[in-house]
Amino acid sequence: MEITIKNKTITLKRTFRSLIAYESATGKAFNPKTVTESIMYFYCVIIASDMELELTYDEFMDWLDDNPTALQDFTQWLISQTEIESKLTKKKTVRTKKNS
Repeated sequence: MEITIKNKTITLKRTFRSLIAYESATGKAFNPKTVTESIMYFYCVIIASDMELELTYDEFMDWLDDNPTALQDFTQWLISQTEIESKLTKKKTVRTKKNS
């Protein structure tokens, strides 16, 4: 998924860096259940995806207010990424079992 923020196009990536940023910011293990937690994770994914981007949380919230479908788009992207990873993990497990 790509977004444009502060006149810069960023390709979002789910990484360990984004998870660590989320846990550092919230003091909680990754398991977003509220809108606030989902928004925080979205922010963490953005800043982890482009380390050179200077973006405060307030600037991100302003951008989010100006892009009302962005959170829904991010959520759908996140779901699709999770489904893809789940399928890949299942295939790898099946291949490993067959090789045993």
